[in-house]
Amino acid sequence: MGLKSLVASVWTTSDKVIYRPPQVYNALTAIFNVTGPVLVKLCGLWATAAAGGATTLATTWNGVAGEAAAVDIGTGTLVGEVVTIPLNVAAVIPGSLGAIPMTIALLYPHGMIVGTAPAGAVGVVNFTFAVSTWTGGIFCVYQKLTPASEMVLA
Repeated sequence: MGLKSLVASVWTTSDKVIYRPPQVYNALTAIFNVTGPVLVKLCGLWATAAAGGATTLATTWNGVAGEAAAVDIGTGTLVGEVVTIPLNVAAVIPGSLGAIPMTIALLYPHGMIVGTAPAGAVGVVNFTFAVSTWTGGIFCVYQKLTPASEMVLA
C-alpha cells in the first residue's frame, strides 16, 4: 500500500466530530447536510441554558426518524444536561446530567447510514423542536464511507 492510499484509508476510516454551537431552537431546523454516505455513530445535544418550557424533539436523518416519537427535552432540563439521539425508530431519546450508557436495553443500534440521497442530492438532518424554546449545542460523531463523503453544518 502506497503512502497516498494509506493516508486516504486512515482519513476515511477515522471518526469525525461535528459540533453545532449553542443557539436557541423553537422550530424545524436543518442541522447538518450530508454528501455521500456516512455512518453516524452518535448524536446528541448539550443544554447551555434552561429550556423556555416544555420542548419536544423529533429528528429525521435524510427522511428516516432517529427515534420512536417526539420526546419532551425541555421540562426540567438543567444547564449541562446531555440528551442523546438513539438513531433507532423504535427507541426513545434519553437525557442525563450524569452519564448515558449506550446499552442494547436502550435500543441503541450500531449507527445509522445517512446521506444516501439520489445522485447529486444532499442528505439533510432535521431536528424539530416544538412547543417552546431549547438552547444548546449539537454534536455528532460519524465516519466517512467514501473519500468524498462529508457532513457539514446546514
